[in-house]
Amino acid sequence: MVKYKWFSLGDVSSSATIVFDNLTNMAIIAFLLTKVFGMPVDIVLRHIIPGLSVGIVAGNIIFIYFAFRLAKKLGRDNVTAFPYGLDAPSCIGLTLSVVGPSFLLFKSQGMTPDTAAITSWYVSCACTFFIGFVKFVFSFFAHKIKHALPTVALLGGLAGVAVGLIAFFPLLSMLELPLVSFMVLAIIVMVYFAGYQMPANLPAILVAIVIGTIAYYIFQIFLTGNANLPSASNIQLSLPTLAFGLFGQFGLAAKYFSIALPFALLVIFGTVSVAESAKVLGEEYSPKDLLMVDGIATMLIGLFGGTAQTTPYAGFPAYKKMDARSGYLIINIILIGFGAWFGFVNYIIDLVPDAILAPVLMFIGIEIAMQVFIVCDKKYYPAAIIGLFPSIARMLEIKLSSNPDLVSMSKLNEILYTVNNGKLSDVAGIVTFGNGFIITGTLLAAIVYYLIERRIVAAVVTCIIMALSSLFGIIHSVNLDGSMYWVGNLPKSQQIIPYEIAGGYLLFAVVAVLLWAYNRGKPINLHH
Repeated sequence: MVKYKWFSLGDVSSSATIVFDNLTNMAIIAFLLTKVFGMPVDIVLRHIIPGLSVGIVAGNIIFIYFAFRLAKKLGRDNVTAFPYGLDAPSCIGLTLSVVGPSFLLFKSQGMTPDTAAITSWYVSCACTFFIGFVKFVFSFFAHKIKHALPTVALLGGLAGVAVGLIAFFPLLSMLELPLVSFMVLAIIVMVYFAGYQMPANLPAILVAIVIGTIAYYIFQIFLTGNANLPSASNIQLSLPTLAFGLFGQFGLAAKYFSIALPFALLVIFGTVSVAESAKVLGEEYSPKDLLMVDGIATMLIGLFGGTAQTTPYAGFPAYKKMDARSGYLIINIILIGFGAWFGFVNYIIDLVPDAILAPVLMFIGIEIAMQVFIVCDKKYYPAAIIGLFPSIARMLEIKLSSNPDLVSMSKLNEILYTVNNGKLSDVAGIVTFGNGFIITGTLLAAIVYYLIERRIVAAVVTCIIMALSSLFGIIHSVNLDGSMYWVGNLPKSQQIIPYEIAGGYLLFAVVAVLLWAYNRGKPINLHH
């Protein structure tokens, strides 16, 4: 019987990659919440970060078990454990669309910053738990769900999040301190987009962050006479604690489920794909098992105060090429788990300035947005591009509603519900198009895809789904907080907005059917 060699030299380099990925995601969450949204540091570093580590540790332990089980089944000693960690799109997307905006909303409703932070934290934990539950349920149908939506629709909606939120907000932070942020951006662009190499093949992002951080503190010395290094006070025990308060906030959280659901679906579809990439290399992991464990781990994150999901990583071939076994996941458990619980992760997050992380975020946003154009055929580009716009509207909505010096909430509400001769205001367009932005972007991209493919029934059904969804506020909610409703329960003055939007989708379907009928049997002529 062959004995599984669970550790190799390849685990050392592999651990550096996966630990850095998880640290970066944690740092991004902390940066966005504390610097962009002004959330109290204590909630973020003492509760959210340790809570995230619970899912990483739990998932890694089970994935190590899967590797030992597969090695025994195959009779091989070099099986690679499946890489697993925090999901970058949801770390950024949920932070920018649920955690941060809900915090600002509760503050605008009169809550103190601390009360608003705790309430938004519980709401976000409930959303994370919901995501985990969805993944767990869908794990039983893993082999049947791959073709439920076209790839361009899923990636198009996500590309919108990448451009409108993930890349744009960090750009604003970069412009606050371009002296150092542009140095970091130069390294990233040169290596990852222009194909240049780093000396000794050093990891470009790590080098960029180190150089940028050193430059930042040198500039601090020149400008203020002091480096102003962060205090080591964060290096203290911060064990994860159960966030039972989430169960009392499911009512408030429900209106954010339409935002959270697409992130769950992306991991569900993605897990099926990444499992296939391992199978091609001779190591067959069950998508059902991977997804089930991931769902449980994500629910644990929600229970212990985390606000983002985990995912099986897409880089299995790279880890296999490095000859990783299970050791790299063990190192990940030790450094991320214990590092978060004893405050070392928090200190690193404090040490790296906002302007240094911002170019990394911008790079991640560009990389995510590029995927739809890499994976999909050129003829589907219109579908991909139309999926961008709801997220851009959401970005504008966040900037409008979070800046009372620019426009007060009362004035914003007044403009929002103003309708002149059936014509909606610009603010109404921004708010309604931005609410439910991920679902809207995904379904709009799907409609264009179906029309390009001459699948008229699927296009019409999607239009009807969008029309009905707009009447319930699932998408295009007229409320600034994006909450759902039945249109008949809205004040009379507000009902015209969802009725007009729903009518627009239905008329879209009618026109599509008429043109489809006219063109039946005629040659296809795509103008691109």
